[in-house]
Amino acid sequence: MKVAIVLCSEMHMDLDKANSLISGMVQNGYEIVSDYTKADVTIIMTCAFGNKREYSMRVIADVVRNSKPDSKVIVSGCLVKTNAQELKAIPRICVKTFEELQLMIGKPKVTKKFIPQNQIIISTGCRKKCSYCVYPLIDANYRSKPMEEVLREVEEIYENETVIYITGALETSDYGTDLYGTYKISELIENISTQYPNSKYVIGWFHPAGLTDDFINTITRCKNVVEIMLHIQHTNNDILKSMNRPTFEFVKERVSKLLEKRSDLILSTEVIVGFPGETEKEFKELVDFLDSGMFADIGVASYEPVINTKAALLPNLPSQEVRKSRLEYIKKRYNFCTTYNAPTEDFKPILKSYIEAMSCLEKLPYIFLLPEARRKYEYIAGVDTDLKMNFTDLLEEMLEEIVQARDNFLIEKIKVKMNSIYTKEFLEFAYNVFAEYFETKNMLKARLKKVLLDE
Repeated sequence: MKVAIVLCSEMHMDLDKANSLISGMVQNGYEIVSDYTKADVTIIMTCAFGNKREYSMRVIADVVRNSKPDSKVIVSGCLVKTNAQELKAIPRICVKTFEELQLMIGKPKVTKKFIPQNQIIISTGCRKKCSYCVYPLIDANYRSKPMEEVLREVEEIYENETVIYITGALETSDYGTDLYGTYKISELIENISTQYPNSKYVIGWFHPAGLTDDFINTITRCKNVVEIMLHIQHTNNDILKSMNRPTFEFVKERVSKLLEKRSDLILSTEVIVGFPGETEKEFKELVDFLDSGMFADIGVASYEPVINTKAALLPNLPSQEVRKSRLEYIKKRYNFCTTYNAPTEDFKPILKSYIEAMSCLEKLPYIFLLPEARRKYEYIAGVDTDLKMNFTDLLEEMLEEIVQARDNFLIEKIKVKMNSIYTKEFLEFAYNVFAEYFETKNMLKARLKKVLLDE
């Protein structure tokens, strides 16, 4: 049986789950293919975070339309936890939780990193229950990996990685509370740091409440821990209370104590702008604190109301325009690495996204990109959904490149390039669109025909 796995997100927890599925398939005799159009079964791992929710529905529509008619399409991942009933209403797909998938495939005895990844996921789930967060709706239970398994995973990549990220799928600081009945994050970090001393370590998704004296002392000793990703989210206490986050004074005191003992430690953070109740005054308070230079890297998200979360019921939500402008301000001021834009349409039903995607796809060729151009990872099936949903931009780029080709050498070079990326069906589609538009421009039509149709 040929099985394809499609990822709608490449966050660290998604890659970790993909590696688990691939390991189970390899150990249980499945044939994994990276072209879902050739698969007997396609597994789509969806995402429910921000704009990825709509993208996941577009991918589902694309796979349903383009996979073999007699193949099975299995939808799993985060959307199954938040929107199972809507997904079950879509013809032809089968909805399964990740746990059900593992039972179907067979849990691996040992999970290997078939997808290259320098991140070690030490836990899944979250106990913090921040009021704005979708993840407690998806995975409310906190589950730590046994310490010996974490150490084995570090050993697997240790020789080839100069920097290793130690992180939870949702939260890191509570590591061990479920397995051992107490916090074990300090012991884990000390074991990793001393047993594998020649790598540098970054600790990710760390909650400020985890900055205990014990943890700070551990970081003081473990000099090869070079960075901690500590998400503060905001500085105004009223907003922090609405978020169900620690007070600003607590966070500032704990961070200051940590930096007193490890002045060389790099701290990065993430903040949320446009949360309900945030006025210009509260936003300025946040900016003033970030200006202090405590954090070397600042990520920013514009707040997105999520159905069934407590924050979604709060009054005084800043407008979409205000949320976007505040995000852009942070972006320009601090030259951050990551942004999370709020969707342009809050609470858009996922079935509406699916129907809109299917309507658009029905007017287009089945596949734009050749298998080699779609694929990013050896064991993961690539899709060209984004290109299809934004095909007018793609056609404009193609046309500009062809128009700029002033001699036969460049024309031949572009022709070879496009034939190595795009399917013949799509190139014919592009030519017909251009030919109709440039009906009277014979010279340009001849060039388009040469490049796109090889005539």
